[in-house]
Amino acid sequence: MENEISVRHYSPKTLRAYKEWVRKFQTFTKSKNPELLSSGDVKEFLTSLAVKQKVSSTTQNQAFNSLLFFYRHILGREFGKFDGVVRAKRKPYIPVVLSRKEIDNILNFLEPPFLL
Repeated sequence: MENEISVRHYSPKTLRAYKEWVRKFQTFTKSKNPELLSSGDVKEFLTSLAVKQKVSSTTQNQAFNSLLFFYRHILGREFGKFDGVVRAKRKPYIPVVLSRKEIDNILNFLEPPFLL
């Protein structure tokens, strides 16, 4: 795996992350022979990450990309279709912003020279 990643000039952090996800997948599949691994194993693993471990969507995507790399470049085969995988929900980013009235109220409490 290290050779395949270095040939493609991926970063050392990517190598560490991909190796870690492949290790976790191997543990999940109880060290199943790579020739016997199926797309069902990957689906179960990714679903488990979302449902049981409640990982973020970016974490699940990183695991997916790691396994995709592993299948394509190490095992030399494709996943197949990925219907039915439970996807981790992306939490909406809601910025904390004060309204104009709230800002005015805060500024009214300030002492000079800060009062506008």
